[in-house]
Amino acid sequence: MTTIKDDATFTPLLARLRDAALAYPEAVEEFPWGDRVAKVRGKIFVFLNTHEGKLRVTAKLPQSGEAALMLPFAEPTGYNLGKSGWVTARFGPKDRVPEAMLLEWIEESYRAVAPKRALRALDDAAPEPGEKGAAAKKAVAKKGNPAKKKAPAPRAQLARKRG
Repeated sequence: MTTIKDDATFTPLLARLRDAALAYPEAVEEFPWGDRVAKVRGKIFVFLNTHEGKLRVTAKLPQSGEAALMLPFAEPTGYNLGKSGWVTARFGPKDRVPEAMLLEWIEESYRAVAPKRALRALDDAAPEPGEKGAAAKKAVAKKGNPAKKKAPAPRAQLARKRG
């Protein structure tokens, strides 16, 4: 359950994480069970909440989940979601929050849940030189640069597309 009092400490960070999640193609915000979630095509890809003075971020991490669970602030998500690769990170008001890593988690979770059409829209927005991740793709999408060529896919992505 999200409370206004808890939000005060994390409001700017929570807003940045929320904005990043909602920048993905077809992403929408909803509040099932009183939780703030970002969904794509009706499927949740991230929970962003505060509860009892702690920031909670929950994402589906099929590639980095095992490594994430070695971090002191991460644990498998309850309700048997942990068995499916969902990880929850909790941070107190005095903890250093690894924002860049959480943004990577949001992207990985989006890619794990989003339909192919939404992923194509995301991948068609190639990053500017020196920029990375969703923020760069969002910047390119805002610029509307149709002359920008799509960057070649890494070998692992090409292998998945063929197989």
